Amino acid sequence: MRHSLNNRIRKPPVPARLESHRSGALMAEVVVGAVLLGIFLSSVGPMFRWVRDARLTSDRHLYAMQELATQMEQLAALPPSQITGERLQSLSITDSTRTTIPDATLTATRQPDEDGLQRVTLAISWVNDAGMNVEPKRLTAWFPSTPEGAAE
Repeated sequence: MRHSLNNRIRKPPVPARLESHRSGALMAEVVVGAVLLGIFLSSVGPMFRWVRDARLTSDRHLYAMQELATQMEQLAALPPSQITGERLQSLSITDSTRTTIPDATLTATRQPDEDGLQRVTLAISWVNDAGMNVEPKRLTAWFPSTPEGAAE
């Protein structure tokens, strides 16, 4: 048998049933790829929503704590005789915090403590987007009850 260059390069003919099988396999790969892409895209939306909600919640907690620290620093700058129940009831949330936490309420309590001190507790509470009350953020400090107990 003689081998020529043409016989070695030329491919044998492909039966018709193998050609149709190959195109069906390609179609199955496309369908599987489309299904996987659809599953991925449908899970991305809820994931981004969850990340946005977690960031918003974290921002609200941070703003609440910053607001409490600012209010407490303003109280600490006052003489002890001016830290009264009326003064604490007049405290209000700043506008910047109100825009971040729309339904926030600030409460302040004052309790006499031992050793000539008074305990002042500030708390901010609000309702989250789901309509549930968030556990209030609190900050407590001790101030002298009288000017004589103040540090010089």
